[in-house]
Amino acid sequence: MKIKSNKTEVRTQIYLTMDEYEYLSRQSEKRQSSIAEVVRQLIEEKMPKEKDYEDNPLFAIGKKGLSMGRKDGSVKHDDYLYRGRKK
Repeated sequence: MKIKSNKTEVRTQIYLTMDEYEYLSRQSEKRQSSIAEVVRQLIEEKMPKEKDYEDNPLFAIGKKGLSMGRKDGSVKHDDYLYRGRKK
């Protein structure tokens, strides 16, 4: 069953191996839909969703800002690293 979408669709053409075509053909029979719809569904399953990024702690690192406790760390980093020792 095709669900209508407001998304703009682009027509494309691809080459498949016989195994890939047979797999899609079997899937389309099982799902009672076209091969094109099966391909769209498989792509949709694999595409990352917006919530995948929202729930990932790696992407949350810079949202609230980053503080290391020193407000002038970018200017005086040598002083903090080497504790004022000159080479």
